[in-house]
Amino acid sequence: MSERWRVFEDPRRVLRRHGLHAKKRYSQNFLVAEAVVEAIAAAVGPREGEHVVELGPGLGTLTAALLRRGARVLALELDPDMRAVLADELRGAPADVRAGDAAALDLEALAAEGALPRTALPVALTGNLPYAVTGAILQRLVAEARRLDRAVLMVQREVLQRLVAEPGTKAYGVPSVFVQARFEVEALRQVPAGAFHPAPKVASAVLRLRPRVVPRAEETPSLRAVVRAAFGRRRKTLRNALSVLPASADALLEGAGIDGARRGETLSVEEFARLAASYATISSQRSPSSA
Repeated sequence: MSERWRVFEDPRRVLRRHGLHAKKRYSQNFLVAEAVVEAIAAAVGPREGEHVVELGPGLGTLTAALLRRGARVLALELDPDMRAVLADELRGAPADVRAGDAAALDLEALAAEGALPRTALPVALTGNLPYAVTGAILQRLVAEARRLDRAVLMVQREVLQRLVAEPGTKAYGVPSVFVQARFEVEALRQVPAGAFHPAPKVASAVLRLRPRVVPRAEETPSLRAVVRAAFGRRRKTLRNALSVLPASADALLEGAGIDGARRGETLSVEEFARLAASYATISSQRSPSSA
């Protein structure tokens, strides 16, 4: 039995073998640089027999690298053509290829249906994220943080810059707050456009997310409301920016102990958490029946 996954193969050759090409519909850019593939697999660092969830495995290049390191891989792929490729290329490997949308990731549901053993949670996760839906996938990872042990992801370099941004910087924004609230974010390496086929118009980067034992803030409707209001009018003071909420901005700010003359992009994650708590308190006082 041929076991092609046991050695690295240029994805362009795999595409030719199956008579396929990259599809814009699925934001497909296949990583062809072996050194980068191996570096990502090493960053995931699977233990022998450990289950790893891979989002958007495509042609299985990273999947194979993980398998060679002893992982058992659950590969979630949206493109049916790629699933057919994976079934052929990974024949004989400890890999489970399933239809799956990374933007709708539900690890508990996967465990319930037997795709993952419950003992595998929290689980390691990896993937070269489709740039068109990176934001939606990150939102799911934040929601799934308690079920993740670690995640190693390829993203657009600009996305990485936002996720590691400090308060007061231009890149600091809504994604910075929500991701930093639940994860420690580590930049691992830059990846040039030429490392992909076809080459994207942007540079990429690899990052690692590790869930915080104690979140800096819990994502609640109140937190979402105050963060989006604060960044929705970046050039305004907090007092003005928060005026869009159905609560007194002055009372909200006083409850959080934050100066209303500041701008939203200067607040730390913890300060946003205080602001959210103040907003939740005021909202419950205004609508006691909704508590």
